[in-house]
Amino acid sequence: MVARDSSKSPEVALPRIAALFLVVFDRKVGYTIAWKREITGLKLDGVVEYKSLPSGLHNCDEDLVYFVHEQYAGISAFANRPADESERNAHFAAVGVLVKPSGRLGRSWLHAQRLRHLVDNIVDDTNNTDVLQEYWEQNRIAVEDERDVGDGEPSTDHHPSNQRKQRALSDAAGLHSRNPTLSHHHPAMSLAQHLDTFGPLIFPLQRAALLKKRILVMSPAPVHTACNLVYNLSVLSNIPPSVADTLQDRGALYPLRPLFNIGIHDIDYLSQLASDAKPQNSWIACTTDDILETKSKLYDVLVELPSRDAVVTGVKQWPHIRTSTGEDIKATQRDLRRYYALKRELNRVQHARRALQNEREDEEAIEDDDTENENAPLVPSRPDQRSDQDQYVQLEGEAKLAEPSSWASIAYTSFLWWASAGEKDALLDDEACQDARLLDDLPLPAPSRQSLRSGRKRSFGQEDSDGDDERLQSVAVTLVAYAHRLTTLVISTLADIVQVAEAERRDGDESTITIHSEDLRRMGLDEWSQSDGEFVKAMAALYFGRDGVETVGRTVDLCGLKIC
Repeated sequence: MVARDSSKSPEVALPRIAALFLVVFDRKVGYTIAWKREITGLKLDGVVEYKSLPSGLHNCDEDLVYFVHEQYAGISAFANRPADESERNAHFAAVGVLVKPSGRLGRSWLHAQRLRHLVDNIVDDTNNTDVLQEYWEQNRIAVEDERDVGDGEPSTDHHPSNQRKQRALSDAAGLHSRNPTLSHHHPAMSLAQHLDTFGPLIFPLQRAALLKKRILVMSPAPVHTACNLVYNLSVLSNIPPSVADTLQDRGALYPLRPLFNIGIHDIDYLSQLASDAKPQNSWIACTTDDILETKSKLYDVLVELPSRDAVVTGVKQWPHIRTSTGEDIKATQRDLRRYYALKRELNRVQHARRALQNEREDEEAIEDDDTENENAPLVPSRPDQRSDQDQYVQLEGEAKLAEPSSWASIAYTSFLWWASAGEKDALLDDEACQDARLLDDLPLPAPSRQSLRSGRKRSFGQEDSDGDDERLQSVAVTLVAYAHRLTTLVISTLADIVQVAEAERRDGDESTITIHSEDLRRMGLDEWSQSDGEFVKAMAALYFGRDGVETVGRTVDLCGLKIC
């Protein structure tokens, strides 16, 4: 029997599962596995109960948790229901599965809705496991296929194969504009939320992922959003196939390994990865265990997400990103301008969506009332929104997420204003054109009239859900493509520079590579930012094996005298 995901598309088959388990809270021993089924040779005890139930989850009503166990991808649905005082006033339970290895999560999110339904039905009576047995029998890996599971691609394999590197280049194929259909629970559907959460900080975070940094995300419970962030950052840091062949260090093609939810029981494993600093041992994970934050030798970058209490106050709280040595990581001024351009484009498309929605409502009103209201206007009036459709209202503290403008950049732009306003305008125009090219032809269409009209055939709730999913999917496809274009700019420009340097090499000596301010601008980076200069040096070392790269910034000369 082939299981189907009936929540959205009955045509999508659920991935087969290697294990199904129920975790409950026992007053004497804590979290324990109350029921389980697994294929031969797969160990669950002492592992999945900790991975699927992070610290602090008892304060939440529900959650979805992603994790990895050996070569399997896991997902668990957690539920918390009121109970009497003898049971600490709560019933806790989690139902989870492990799926065959494939990509980052083995499409385990397709089980999310059904796992939620299972745990909702079983949390108050954990002895009612008949529904679990039925789910296992319907979705388990066939007995004859069990021997092939170990031949798949492990999600956390210490020595990934060439197949894994190839998947790093194409893992986001499901997000391609030609095939943009995503499940409602696909992690990429939260990319719009991540953009709002991080603001311009999303760009330095992507650069850290490109440099194969070990990234630890500290998150309050629930962790579903943080798990989605882990997935999405690993996708945003993929190397586009168009520039993969230009890389001289093929080891850098290993994807940033997503570990998803981790805890104190994973410290030994993280220590093993830290002992061998190779690109294939880089990772990104999220945790609610504060003790991991103190283990600064295990990670390179720490991302602290705002607490849930910050959301309740109504005041926007931003994440805090810093290195393991305590240095703050901020966006550059170029990142800030690029972020504003991206948000304006997303807003413009959103206005187009609303305009089509209003048009559909007007057409429906005319169809319904044409026999009752003969005096109704032929063209209903609507407030003109063109004046604000290209605007973006900055949020409180948003500009403070970026590095302050350097004295050199202020002096240079002031000099251009005094000496040649036209040259300053030309620089800004070039930057705006570059941002426009990054957004050109991206899959950001407003919904068609046909898709909007089709909502009339659905129920009220289904129409709203489908429309929201369409918007989130469109943003997801756009942001992935946008990030990969930024990566392409940097790598292709570096490849050209390295190629020229090798052509000029004399007597077999490796010539020094110099990155000029114009080169940084071609890469879409901030020519005045020291952090962007260091980023380019690290990219040259990681992807092209070239150390000792020099960066030369822009200078201002007045009558032969260097001003800055």
